[in-house]
Amino acid sequence: MMNTPHEPSRSITSRVARKLLPYRARRELRFQTSRPVVSFTFDDFPRSAIYNGSDILEKQGWHATFYVAASLMEIDNHHGPHFRAQDIHDLHARGHEIAGHTYAHVDCEHLGTQQTLLEIDHNKAALEALGHTAPLEHFAYPYGTTNVDLKRELQTRFKTLRGIAPHVHVGKADLNGLYSAPIFSGEKLEHTLRLIHGLKTRPGWLTLFAHDICETPSEWGCTSKDFLRVVQAVQQSGALVLPIGQALIHLEAHLETHHG
Repeated sequence: MMNTPHEPSRSITSRVARKLLPYRARRELRFQTSRPVVSFTFDDFPRSAIYNGSDILEKQGWHATFYVAASLMEIDNHHGPHFRAQDIHDLHARGHEIAGHTYAHVDCEHLGTQQTLLEIDHNKAALEALGHTAPLEHFAYPYGTTNVDLKRELQTRFKTLRGIAPHVHVGKADLNGLYSAPIFSGEKLEHTLRLIHGLKTRPGWLTLFAHDICETPSEWGCTSKDFLRVVQAVQQSGALVLPIGQALIHLEAHLETHHG
């Protein structure tokens, strides 16, 4: 479970594999868009992501994607109190997208493909037991970690697989390893804001991810003020704001075309 901060393997083999991974087992979508697209996503997720996150987005008519690890339901950890069963129903009813994680929020890189699949099935079954029977069509790797075999295997189960590399998709995206920029207070927030501002001159698809949103956030969270800074920057960029699934549909309707 995610009660302690995650530390990735620092072995040479692991570090080299992580460097090469974006170039392997790709499922590439090539698209053209003159208007930027932004997708807000929330991982795990603490209840503050609703009150200070999705509720704010709804005031703009925007919706988000929530990647749910069912084992975190009602626990209290460094992100604060986590979601309740009713929150899943309410978010889905209000137009937000519920998406997949592993059940126990485990690092997939070294877990093994079969064990990871069991985790994913367990998560799906737990959400169904809560009454959420809509398909889980999108997935985020906990901690952003994966491997080549898992990328290949999960592409048959999910329409997109999201990581945590902070870049914009310009003209193309690896659906087996989507980039995503953090909404974390501090230095990383300034980098994310620069990516958003850059959408005006270089339109692309930017996905953002957040955890807790409160006045004393964790290292992986942000203050309400900082979240509003992100919302305002996205407004100013003129981006179309869509959950991951709707963004994919939109971009698939704007596929890159070749002439000659």
